[in-house]
Amino acid sequence: MKNWSRLQLLTHILCWLPLFVLAAAYFTNNLTINPIQAATQRSGDIAIIILLASLAMTPLHILFNLPQLLKLRRPLGLYAFFYAALHMLTYTGWDYQFDFNLIFASIADKPYILIGLAALCLLTPLALTSHRWWQKRLGKLWKRLHQLVYLTAVLAVIHLAMAVKGDFLRLQGDIWKPLAATLVLSLLLVVRIPPLRRALSARHRKGRAVKITPGPVNRRSDSGLSAVTPEKQTETPNH
Repeated sequence: MKNWSRLQLLTHILCWLPLFVLAAAYFTNNLTINPIQAATQRSGDIAIIILLASLAMTPLHILFNLPQLLKLRRPLGLYAFFYAALHMLTYTGWDYQFDFNLIFASIADKPYILIGLAALCLLTPLALTSHRWWQKRLGKLWKRLHQLVYLTAVLAVIHLAMAVKGDFLRLQGDIWKPLAATLVLSLLLVVRIPPLRRALSARHRKGRAVKITPGPVNRRSDSGLSAVTPEKQTETPNH
């Protein structure tokens, strides 16, 4: 912890905060009239938000040249897994008391459960192999394995879209969350398209290569002072 930057520390605080808020709402009887449903929905929403945040770190680095954001991908991914597991445990344990007969029966009416389970199953090996030891151990296979995070995010958004009550064709009902998640995920994936990613990365490399070029120096014989001609000065662009 002593080696954490302020940004890393802030990230951990923000990721733990929803759990404390959720627990406080439960113990103060403020978790709506249906606390089980509220806890299930909130934990699932938090998991998707943090998962999308972890996917946003690389595009933000590409767009704004912020390498410090890359260090946040692993903790954000682990927190996303934590809240996704909490979401599933809330549903299976708190709601259905681990009665798998009832759970299997509910899948017929709620097929989105299987999609959510598939997303959690894909996220599990990514969380288990997130440490650098696994990265060195698996080599190139590690990168291929962790590319499954994109499919995981797609499944998570589909799970959310199927779980809410609404009509997407008529834009009616509680559809704003899946629509927002779909838009964000689409933008994050578009930035990763190789030609666009290379173009954005090249822009930053070009910007870093630009140096301040001094203009001609004019010397005044009467005072011995020198001045740089303003119109000839080239400044390094800010990003």
